[in-house]
Amino acid sequence: MAQRITMGVYENYPLVYTDGVDQPQGIFVDIARYAAKREKLELEYKVGTLDQCYKWLETGEIDFMPEHPDYENRNAKFDVLSSGVVSTWARVYGREGTDYTSLIDLNNKNVAVLSRSQYINSPYKGLYHSLDELDVNCNIYLSHSYQEIFRMLDEKKVDAGVVDRVYGDINEASYDVVQTPIAFSPSRLTFIFQKSKHQNTLMPIMEEHLRVLKADKNSFYYTNIRKYFEHDHTVRIPLWAYMVFGLLVLGVIQLIIYVKVLRSTVANRTADLRIAYADIKARQHTLSLIYNNASELIALFEVQEDGNIVLAKLPDWYLGQLYEANQDYPPYKVLGISLCELYKDLLKLEEDEVKERIDRLESVVRSRQKIVYEEQFKSPRGNWGTAESNLVPILDKDKNCTHILYVSRNITRQKEMVKDLTETKNRLQMAIEGAREGMWDWDITTNELVFNEYHASMLGFAPTMLKGNFTEFSQRIHPEDRDKTFYALMSHLNNESDYYETEHRLKTYNDGWKWIMVHGKVMSRDSEGKPLRVIGTNVDIHDRKMAELALKRNQRRLATLMSNLPGMVYQCRNDENWSMIFSSEGALELTGYNSSDFTRAKLSFADLIVEKYRKEVWSTVQKAVSKKEPYTLEYEITTKGGEKKWVWEQGREVENGILEGFVSDISERMNAREKIISTIIETEDKERKRIAKELHDSLGQKLTTVSLNFNSLKKDLSLSDSGEKKLNTGLNYLKEAIKDSREIAHNLMPQSIDDFGYVLSVQSLMADLERVTEINFEFYDNLKGKRLPKNIELHLYRVTQEAINNILKYSKASQASIQLMAYEDEVLLTIEDDGVGFLYQEKMEDETRSFGLRSMKNRVNSLSGNIEVESSLNNGTVIIVEVPLKYEYNETN
Repeated sequence: MAQRITMGVYENYPLVYTDGVDQPQGIFVDIARYAAKREKLELEYKVGTLDQCYKWLETGEIDFMPEHPDYENRNAKFDVLSSGVVSTWARVYGREGTDYTSLIDLNNKNVAVLSRSQYINSPYKGLYHSLDELDVNCNIYLSHSYQEIFRMLDEKKVDAGVVDRVYGDINEASYDVVQTPIAFSPSRLTFIFQKSKHQNTLMPIMEEHLRVLKADKNSFYYTNIRKYFEHDHTVRIPLWAYMVFGLLVLGVIQLIIYVKVLRSTVANRTADLRIAYADIKARQHTLSLIYNNASELIALFEVQEDGNIVLAKLPDWYLGQLYEANQDYPPYKVLGISLCELYKDLLKLEEDEVKERIDRLESVVRSRQKIVYEEQFKSPRGNWGTAESNLVPILDKDKNCTHILYVSRNITRQKEMVKDLTETKNRLQMAIEGAREGMWDWDITTNELVFNEYHASMLGFAPTMLKGNFTEFSQRIHPEDRDKTFYALMSHLNNESDYYETEHRLKTYNDGWKWIMVHGKVMSRDSEGKPLRVIGTNVDIHDRKMAELALKRNQRRLATLMSNLPGMVYQCRNDENWSMIFSSEGALELTGYNSSDFTRAKLSFADLIVEKYRKEVWSTVQKAVSKKEPYTLEYEITTKGGEKKWVWEQGREVENGILEGFVSDISERMNAREKIISTIIETEDKERKRIAKELHDSLGQKLTTVSLNFNSLKKDLSLSDSGEKKLNTGLNYLKEAIKDSREIAHNLMPQSIDDFGYVLSVQSLMADLERVTEINFEFYDNLKGKRLPKNIELHLYRVTQEAINNILKYSKASQASIQLMAYEDEVLLTIEDDGVGFLYQEKMEDETRSFGLRSMKNRVNSLSGNIEVESSLNNGTVIIVEVPLKYEYNETN
């Protein structure tokens, strides 16, 4: 049977969409069909909205879907192919006649955007972020669709609109809009898949086929791209024009041949010119984007023949700021004015500042040499700052300076950082001087060691009592710490470490010992690298060290205690993997894995839990955490050796997102419980069989004998009409009692199970149901006349009886199906109806309402099987029973 895979489909023409009869189409759909056909996979589709498809993918209702560029966090929760299918980006469109070349041109413009688009809202490369960086103010109009944005542009309600590149390429010809060179936020679209801790086998399949399609330039992948994105703009000539043209050709054939040759030459030349013009325009746009979006201020000054220096070029954003501050100077008026007028009238600089700038420019013209300098600048908005500027002379062939290139980089922030760093350094120096730390300065050449007062008092000495040499100081180090301390010191003196750091004990004035943390560094070396001077600090860490040692002792005791517990103590994160922070050594005996396998993320504890219990474990823990209560669990795990074990777990949340608890092996107890349940059910069935036999063989036969005798007596008696009526009534009640006793005996222990097996018994039961109910029952099996072990047949029949009884009483169903499938190592029973359903967990929590369900569960558990009930209101009910089959079934069993 071919593996089924399901693809989510939503409307995003031409990448993925549905045609008039809801058939999926598009570039992504064609690729998926191609891969499915070659891998012999059965490809299905689930059509919905974009939000629905992402929700289905998250819940596992579909296997994969195409990405959408505007969807929030579109791949944060999913696995993504490394190969892209289509590249896209955000593109700015304008009204006819506009000529925007950068985002700065949108300043004070009315711009329509898609409200939920990631092109707009992304905190890293979205439109809002880019406008903030460039200090551009726009009037934003939020739209619900790209179609609405194009319509607003067409109706001249806005100046510009931001549209996805794919939508724009397909639909721009239908509106009176013009494409601008402004593009941003590139995005690659591909297939996304449901995240899974198990390997996703579908992803490498799609990856390989997509790679093959993209490698073949003649594949349908490129055909589809051209079909959807390349438009035919050929002019169609009407038929009558050809007829007129044909008549003219007959008269002036030679002239037409000449004209055609001439037209061909002109057309070729025109095409070449158009290509060249398009290339030049593209280069101009690229240069304009670079120029207007550079982080530096780049300007061009022209040196006129009379020596006057005028403004030749300024970035658009700077011209815009000048116009904001000086409404009488639109951009076209600014270019060409003298720099004196720019500095004095527009920037409103002081006379001496203007003179200094002009003198510097004239110096560059004379010397024809580049100069680099720092200057204080004033922006058109009146803000002051510091810049690192360059004046670069541009010379003609006669070595005369005709232009000056001005490049200025704003270093205000760097200057402020240097200032802050200096202040921080001063504060640090004051903090060191005021801190209660021992300070020492060791002159290695003289062996002199100088301490501050706090160092002496820290050890209980007066400042004058300590000898100022390193030899005496080293003798105060504890003998057990002396070797490691000298080793760390010599490593640093030999330039093997950046700092000298150690913790050791020093002898105090009263011959006690105190833990000290030492930090030191060589401050100067000679020409050969030998150390000359070392400065450092001593910090009293005695109390902290004592607490650490006490903590280690307690941890050692706790570890010894936990290693002797018959189970595993753990601390883990409250996530789906139950990521272990700590697990005791009991993990080895319980699971077969070392505790380090869990704590080092080599293994997830969730993978050990038998799959059918994982949801229940997660649900129970989250419910307890939400109520701030402890939780208790019983479930099966699979050990490293493949053995199944029942475990009991108890724990609780100790802090936000952190769980602590204990897991122990209860396999023996659970096996004993299964045996007890099995024994109870077996005893119950034996008692049912005995009662049924008594009813059928003893009471039934006696009632039949009584009925025969009364019928015989009826023939011999002469009774009045009233007496005969009473006798007939008694005989009828006697017949009903015989019938009821047979039915009770059959229900207690149907003889057909022993004689004919499960299949024929269920078929007989369904034949009886056809006469008393309108529900259509269907039954299917694959036994082909073979029999299952009798104990399995009996328990499965009881489960089926209980399920059918519930369907008849409560389901209000119109259809019900029963399916029994026997395989080599298990039997699978499925009972399904289309009724009103019920809340399974809620019913199981009420013991007074779940007797039948618990009886079914106990019977299946007695066979070491598993039962699952899937039901919800108005969605019907499905019961799935799995029973292990450890030996062959046959016709004679």
